[in-house]
Formats: sequence, C-alpha cells, structure tokens
Amino acid sequence: MINTRSIILISAAIVIAGITAFLARSLVSTPEIAQTTIVQQVASDVQVLVSSRDIQTGNFLKREDLAWQSWPGDNVNENYTVKASDEDAGRQMEEFMGSVAKGPIAAGEPVVNGRVVKPGSRGFMAAVLQPGYRAVSINISARTGLSGFIFPGDSVDILLTHEVQELEVSNREPTMIQATETVLEDIRVLAIDTQMSNDTNTPNIGKIATFEVLPKQAEKIALMSRMGDLSLALRSLATETEEGSEGVVKTLVTNGRQVTYADEVSRVVAEQNGTGPGVNKKRPVKVVRASETEDLVFTDPSNK
Repeated sequence: MINTRSIILISAAIVIAGITAFLARSLVSTPEIAQTTIVQQVASDVQVLVSSRDIQTGNFLKREDLAWQSWPGDNVNENYTVKASDEDAGRQMEEFMGSVAKGPIAAGEPVVNGRVVKPGSRGFMAAVLQPGYRAVSINISARTGLSGFIFPGDSVDILLTHEVQELEVSNREPTMIQATETVLEDIRVLAIDTQMSNDTNTPNIGKIATFEVLPKQAEKIALMSRMGDLSLALRSLATETEEGSEGVVKTLVTNGRQVTYADEVSRVVAEQNGTGPGVNKKRPVKVVRASETEDLVFTDPSNK
C-alpha cells in the first residue's frame, strides 16, 4: 500500500507542474495590442452669440461685449441666438445693444433673452438700479444733452446755471449775477430717448434723460430743475489726472465744488463789477448840486 508520505509528495508534484505550465504559457503568448481610436474634431459652421468678456449684474451691453463663436451643432439650445448669415450678424447683435444683465455673465457664455432685460421691457429699470439707488429724470435739449452723443451707461456731471444775488458792497444795492456750478459729479446715465434712424443714420435728439442717483441726490436734482437751467458734461472713460484737469476758464472751488461766475468769462461784466482789468482806468466821481447827487465815471488817460 502506498503510504501517506508518498501521497503528499505526488500531490505537491502535480501542483508544481500545474504552476510551471501556467507560467510557461503566459511567457510564450503574444500580448494583446490596445487599439486607440482617433476622433478628428471638425469645426462647426454654427455660430452662437456669446459674451466676449465677463459682464457684471446691471451692466449695459455694448457691441464690444458680444462676439460670435463656433458651437457644436448638436449642442445648440433653442434659446441661443444663432448667426443667420454674415449680412444679418450686425442686426442680430444690435437687438441686444442697451440691454442690461440680470445676473453675471461669464466670458464665452451664450447671451440669451432670459439673462438680459431689453430697454422698454418690464423690469428694465429695476434690473439697472443698484441697491439703494433711485432713478430720476430731467428734461434735456440739443444744447444741454450734447447733441445726442450721451448714451445709456455713460457718466456725466450735472451743471446748474442760475442767477444769484451779489453780496452787498458799500452802499450799493445788491445786483443779480449769473453763475454756473457743478452740483453732481460722475452720475450714471440709465436711459435717454435718443434713437438712430435706420434710413438716414441720423441721431434724433432725446428730450428726457434718466440717471441713477442716491436719494439725497434725487432731491437735489428735483430742486435744481426749478432753480435754473441744467446742463450735462460727458466724462471720459479714462481716469482723470491733475495734469489734465486744468480748466479753460478760471474756477473757484467751494466746498469741493466748482463754481464759475459771470465775471470770469465776460470782461464787460468783470469791469462793471470792479474786478476786470479795465477797472483801474475809470475814476468814479460824485457830483453834488444842492439837494441832488449824481455819480459819474471818468476815464483816467494817464492810467494805461
């Protein structure tokens, strides 16, 4: 009979033989070659209107904010604005000009109607206004509104021209003089009823301008409109420097505001007020005849 030791040895030999056969088969078999599929991306003919840069909430859309971008044809949402043709591209962009972003729009993101509010639409003004600000309107003309060259999104200064009473000097009766002062600075224009005619390409001058102001500034504008004439001064997009901020006419800074008086722009008014260059050439003389008194002014020929 076969003893137990012999059985163990035979079993071990069978196991070793099996392992050896398996390893030998792995070494001689040909490795399987992985197959790589190359997919060539073909540029899509479909172009979608997207934002060319990041747009913040409440910003007005301008032409430089929009661009056409190629888009996969099978991934075009029905709300996207798809470029119809090269001839219609400008008109399609123009439909979004002056619209306001209801929320942040990232660069390269499609611009859809649901993300912007167009002028005249319900909720337009509420989307434009910053929290805590108010919208207020004033009447403008071709002269006060820069001949129609002020548009929504621009920043302006508001000037007030009115008559003020001159301080009493000596025994003279006070007189009324004209003065212009810059009352509000860096005010954002929200809306202006200036439209561009497609037929003549000529701007129509708007008659009402709407601004974004704080509540106190709204009160000032309401009062200013009754005190005198209001004018708008368009501000540059560039940052102002002290070198380039020198005025053409002399100005008086009072409490941080610029004020220009009539005698600063008119030599005649200055001489009449006694502040002009020709005032020293005139000599006032008081002539008394009995109970009558007459004030005369003579020119001194020696004072040239």
